[in-house]
Amino acid sequence: MFILKSASPRRIQILKDLGFQFLVEPANIDETQNSGELPLVYLERMVHSKLGNLRDKNTLYLAADTIVVFQNEILHKPIDLEDSIRILKILSGNKHSVFSGAALGTNFGTDFFYEETTIEFKNWKEEEIRDYILRCKPFDKAGSYGIQDEDGPVFSKEGSYTNVMGFPLRSFFSHSSVWLPFWEGSLGVEID
Repeated sequence: MFILKSASPRRIQILKDLGFQFLVEPANIDETQNSGELPLVYLERMVHSKLGNLRDKNTLYLAADTIVVFQNEILHKPIDLEDSIRILKILSGNKHSVFSGAALGTNFGTDFFYEETTIEFKNWKEEEIRDYILRCKPFDKAGSYGIQDEDGPVFSKEGSYTNVMGFPLRSFFSHSSVWLPFWEGSLGVEID
């Protein structure tokens, strides 16, 4: 059995597009950042917290999280419209990093990995920011935006598109080779 410990519609769609069959069992965890906690330390802690206690030996679990980092500070999901405006004003005309981390695990152990993508934003005025927020409602997204949004704030990127959507796909494939026997034996998935 394969269980995704995330309710992110973007992660679910990416895995479905790859042909995986899985159950969705999101973890309900406290996502508060500890005082002085570095972004990548926070990211790994969130992924492992979402993974939780892996008891079933016949189950492969996958957990993931995404953070937006500007000047070594995490810009979390906005809490409301004004917070969304604040976040997008900070990012407007600037470059920032998006880190998506994930972990595959069974009761025998886990494997954490992540990717970084650099994003440059258009230099938007507040009116453009408000229009985007009202159109796309990015309140469930780290950094208050989605790279896939039409007429969105992204000017350019260096790195993986799916990483910005919330899943480190390239690293997933490079790390999943360790799990090949499990994929084929337990999921009925043939891997070339």
